[in-house]
Amino acid sequence: MSYKINVKTNAKKFKSAPRNPLDIPTGPLDKPLTTGYEVFEWLKKNAFLTTRYKFRGRARGVEWFDSKPLNEAERIALYIDEKPDYHSKMKAEHERLSDLQDIQDNMYNLSHSIRSYENIHGDEVVISFKKS
Repeated sequence: MSYKINVKTNAKKFKSAPRNPLDIPTGPLDKPLTTGYEVFEWLKKNAFLTTRYKFRGRARGVEWFDSKPLNEAERIALYIDEKPDYHSKMKAEHERLSDLQDIQDNMYNLSHSIRSYENIHGDEVVISFKKS
C-alpha cells in the first residue's frame, strides 16, 4: 500500500525583493529636466523603488552642514538605504520555509517507515487524523 500526503499552507505575502535599488522607466519624459533638483524629484516620483530599499537626498555644497533645502543646494547626495524591517521579514520567511521543509521530511520518513513495516510484517497500517 502506498501513501500520498500533501502538505498545504497559507501562502505568505512577503516575497524577497531584487537586489537592484531602482527600476528607472525608459519612456519619454513629460517635460525636459533642467536642474539636478528636478532629476531628484523625478527619481523620487518615477523610479519604482523595490520593497527592499528607500532613498533620500541631502544637500551638499558650500556650507553644506547647514540645513539647506534641497532645491537651493549646489549638489544633492542620493542615499539608498535598505529598509530596516527587510532583514527581519526575510529571516521570518526563511524560518517558515525551513519549518515547512522539516514537516515534509518528517512526513517522508513516516511514509517510508510505514511501507517498511508493512513489507516486513505483512500487516496494514491504518492512520486516522482528527482536527483538534
